[in-house]
Amino acid sequence: MKKLNILISNDDGIAGAGLNPLVNEMSKLGKVYVIVPEHEMSGTSQAITLNEYKRIKKYKSNIYTLVGGTPTDCVKYGLYSFLKDKIDLVVSGINTCPNLGQDVVYSGTVACAREGAYLGVPSMAVSAADCKKPDYENAAKIALEIAKKIVNKAPKERPALCLNINIPKDPKGIKIVPLGIRCYDENIVRKKTSEGVFYKLAGRFISGEKNKKSDIDVVERSYVSVTPLQLDQTHFDYMTKYKFMEEKFESE
Repeated sequence: MKKLNILISNDDGIAGAGLNPLVNEMSKLGKVYVIVPEHEMSGTSQAITLNEYKRIKKYKSNIYTLVGGTPTDCVKYGLYSFLKDKIDLVVSGINTCPNLGQDVVYSGTVACAREGAYLGVPSMAVSAADCKKPDYENAAKIALEIAKKIVNKAPKERPALCLNINIPKDPKGIKIVPLGIRCYDENIVRKKTSEGVFYKLAGRFISGEKNKKSDIDVVERSYVSVTPLQLDQTHFDYMTKYKFMEEKFESE
């Protein structure tokens, strides 16, 4: 297998606990470059920065931070600028806590992989599924094994392969599964201080629906979930169902 060039990013920033274990393992597969936000940017999804210059700081050899940038900015800057045409694989993570079900919509970790895939590079988002005691070292080892399996089978095309991966502690194996549906008891918490009234989104995962044989289901049963994400968001069934809305405008 030829040595690869691998771009690693995340949404936990340069201090993210899962970053170094991932770098250490992926270095066995090829040359690793890291571009991450300077600080944690969880929940920023596919946000990008427009009309504003950003500074890229060199942290150490081949490791950089994007000051004030989002996770998606990091991947864009890397693939469009100083790593242009050099990267064979984008790996995002390792995220603290899982990204299951509709979490993939909000996750900055998944957004990094999605952006890489949009730009034509096979990509994978990796999350440690145990929030209380995440095992980053073992998760990184499993991520490496999955990367080895896909690098020669995933062609560079637009969009390219995008995988969402969740790794529990002591997994029994790997399952290729669809996304489930996560239900949260979300609410807005109000806090009054001398400086005014402030509000914060709060909540926790309480249950799920349509979860049999989904990513949520298999992770609960101690399997690694691997979900290929479709980047074309067109709802093709609805295109037929709502065909009746079409009409032709007559010119005056």
